[in-house]
Amino acid sequence: VGRAAALVAGLALAFPAAGLSLGLLLRPRRWDELSAGIGQGLDALATVRLPYQAADPWPALVMAAGGALLCVLAAAVAMWPRPGGRGYPFCALAVLLTLAATPVVAIGGPQKIFVGVGLAALMACFLWLERLPLRPGFGVAALLGIALAGALPVAGAADREEPWFDYRTFAEGLGPEHPARFNWQHSYAPITWPRDRREVLRIKSDTPEYWKAETLDDFGGDAWGERPAVDSSQALETDLPSVQRPAWLREFSVAVRRLRSADVIGAGTMLGVDEPSRQVDPTDTGGFRAAGELRRGDSYSVRAYVPHPTRAELAASSAGAGGRQSDDLTMRAPFRDDVPYDELPRSPGTDGALGVANAAEIQFSPFGIGAPPQASYQQLAIRGDGAYALRRSPYRRTWRLAQRLRARSDTPYQYVVAVDRYLHGPDFAYSERPVQPPEGAAPLESFLFDTHDGYCQHYSGAMALLLRMGGIPARVATGFSPGGYSSRRKEWVVRDTDAHSWVEAWFDDYGWVTFDPTPGDTPARSQIAALPDEVRDAGADKDKDDGAGAGGRDRPGKRGDGLKKDPTFDPTNVTAASTGAEGGTDGESAFRAWWLLLGAGFAAAAGGVAVARRRGPRGPRPATPLDRAILELESAFRRAGRPAPPGTTLRQLEARLTGSEDAVAYVRALRAARYSAAAPRPTVAQRRALRRELAYGLGWVGRARALWALPPWRAM
Repeated sequence: VGRAAALVAGLALAFPAAGLSLGLLLRPRRWDELSAGIGQGLDALATVRLPYQAADPWPALVMAAGGALLCVLAAAVAMWPRPGGRGYPFCALAVLLTLAATPVVAIGGPQKIFVGVGLAALMACFLWLERLPLRPGFGVAALLGIALAGALPVAGAADREEPWFDYRTFAEGLGPEHPARFNWQHSYAPITWPRDRREVLRIKSDTPEYWKAETLDDFGGDAWGERPAVDSSQALETDLPSVQRPAWLREFSVAVRRLRSADVIGAGTMLGVDEPSRQVDPTDTGGFRAAGELRRGDSYSVRAYVPHPTRAELAASSAGAGGRQSDDLTMRAPFRDDVPYDELPRSPGTDGALGVANAAEIQFSPFGIGAPPQASYQQLAIRGDGAYALRRSPYRRTWRLAQRLRARSDTPYQYVVAVDRYLHGPDFAYSERPVQPPEGAAPLESFLFDTHDGYCQHYSGAMALLLRMGGIPARVATGFSPGGYSSRRKEWVVRDTDAHSWVEAWFDDYGWVTFDPTPGDTPARSQIAALPDEVRDAGADKDKDDGAGAGGRDRPGKRGDGLKKDPTFDPTNVTAASTGAEGGTDGESAFRAWWLLLGAGFAAAAGGVAVARRRGPRGPRPATPLDRAILELESAFRRAGRPAPPGTTLRQLEARLTGSEDAVAYVRALRAARYSAAAPRPTVAQRRALRRELAYGLGWVGRARALWALPPWRAM
């Protein structure tokens, strides 16, 4: 009992010594959170770098807890009583060396020789110090010298480039396979990215956001892609409005699970990245990128500006009127056929080189200015009428649609609603295997007017293109939808099925605002979980006039619902059901872990009681197998509910058994063995018959008690 109590006390103290909250340990309702956190920390150990400094606390807690448990294990092994002495020093030494050498190997350092000498000296002291006389003198020095003389050659042989045991590869092999990778560039081909419901991110955030990986702000004629690099500080400055609301400054932490990506996943306009587990640098396109690929176990915190204006606020705002986002009012328009220089309508006073034009760079004017678009023919060094260039391009029908929708809109926000309403018309359908356009046709033009069949890339790409044609600065954002909310962990669980593409439109008073034109039956949209009240109430500002938020989107209903659907995301009205959001790859299961712990504790207590009762009354243990068998027989009658009075002899017990000759023979064999060492021992069949006799007439409870009283193994 003393050994067990000391071990349990050491294990109980190891966790708070490692920094784990006592509330996690003592409250059964938080044991599932504890088990999930430990699983998350263990999952990250294969890839974290030491010393560990990152936003996710669980890897550090798990490492500290592991060190504390190693201390307890080493103490238990070193001090455990055994016949003829105490403890197993060499086993304890192996545990202590693991504890000391693991951080030394992982962190390294320039003074490896001194670390090795120190470990060798400690080993010698641990193994032999207590055996030396009180004043060892020269003996200790000689002992240390011998230890070092033997350790240094071994250290030299072990110091090589390749590890003796590659623990990182081993640990990664134990973890989940095939991390998800994404190519965020638009292609409009059938979906080929992972769709296995693998958990890729865990994000602690008070509000649901669209988790952005890359911004596609260049339309090159066929698809959306990244614009050539600019100065990073300039990119951040142009992505923010002149006045930022403090309520829209967000801070959240991201833990990478089964994802491999150099892009730092954020939201809105990222202002900075804190506590990264890897080196992170700002990019020239306004985002952040890790020096190496982010992988399972990496974590960081993000500061971002994510506006959520109401519909009324958006309706009163201009879009691009100041000219700050003129680069997001451009597109490249390839021509269906080459156009000779003489046929191009040129601006007055512009003369260029003779030749033919096969494409034009179009610059649209901001909404409300009323100026026609301008075309630039870079290969001829001339400028001209942009409307003419659009009519010669594959996007002539898209241009006419944009003009028609703009003529019906009085404000930029009305135009956004009109475009979104068009994309939710009855002819459009969501498909991950869309019909491919004929060769030479523009994918987005064909989607808008021919196939009406596509997924999030088609919807977001088409909307952004129409917004630019209508004079509203727009771009495509790629990444993940909010994911499922885990109420136990208070974080968002993002899976590979949440990979998504949406639109960001510029409003002068608020900055880049999120709009999502994709229909509600997309897999990414279906993963958004219902929020508990305390999280839902922490969303964006509510519009007291109409009760609807903006800055993202409502979950749309059926296609063609028109103005019933706000095309922006309202964090106060996320209503889709979570599909297993709280499940995951970190060991969280549908049942609570504390039920398992409670059941295990109850079973252990019941087993302890059973063992204690089977031992019978305290006293000296019977010396011979025959004495133990007789004591077992007496206890068996008592446990089966048929106790015999004190002083009852074996002959009297034999007389009580009248239902089975084999049961009588069992007792008779024990009585005969008392007087003759050559007497035959009781057989298994006789023992089984006695068990049936003890259970007779008592139902299934009697059978269980008889099995407990006379277990299948024999006592002699």
